[in-house]
Amino acid sequence: MTLPIVIAKYQKVVATSQLKRIYSLLANAEILSVEDNGASKYWTYPISTLDEDTGKITAPISNTDFFKKYYDPYLRTSGALQKIYGMDTYYVSNYNGTNAGFDDNSIARGNVVRFADGAWLSIWSNNQYVVLTVDLNGNKPPNIIGRDVFDVAELYWEGNKKLVIPSLNTIKKAMDRESYLERCRNFSYVHGGASACFAIFVHDGWQFKDDYPWKI
Repeated sequence: MTLPIVIAKYQKVVATSQLKRIYSLLANAEILSVEDNGASKYWTYPISTLDEDTGKITAPISNTDFFKKYYDPYLRTSGALQKIYGMDTYYVSNYNGTNAGFDDNSIARGNVVRFADGAWLSIWSNNQYVVLTVDLNGNKPPNIIGRDVFDVAELYWEGNKKLVIPSLNTIKKAMDRESYLERCRNFSYVHGGASACFAIFVHDGWQFKDDYPWKI
């Protein structure tokens, strides 16, 4: 094997371990949170709405407060989190090299929570959904969607309110594998690249297969 192939294989092993761990931590935290706070469909979410009387767009809870109430206590008990919250802006690119918008201090970045292993998790929302985005090594390179930046959980504003972590069944129902690969490889962050890349990873049995668009 050539050196680039060896490097890529090692990088995939490291990323696989981190993604599995973060997924497990979030899933377990949600289970424990439900025991204390009731079914997640009854939680208060940071979904913004327009106040017709004032003309202002407001949310019943902030992204940070939502995370602190429903996830933070259960992640902190496991020793997963560091005691740091803050807004961080840095350049993140889509797979095709275009700017993913993480350096503009926008809502698309959100407040960052640091995991003890060096990963960063941010939560952001709009009037349709809430997203948990993980950067496996914080603001360190390469900062590429689908390489070290993934959307690992999403809440869609339809039906029962619940954060959904992509699974094999939901991917099979929604779109075929080749279509997801195409989204991961060619679409920008705003078109679901970050969630599509993670979905492929889950679909393929929690691994990055040889045809996954990996960048060294």
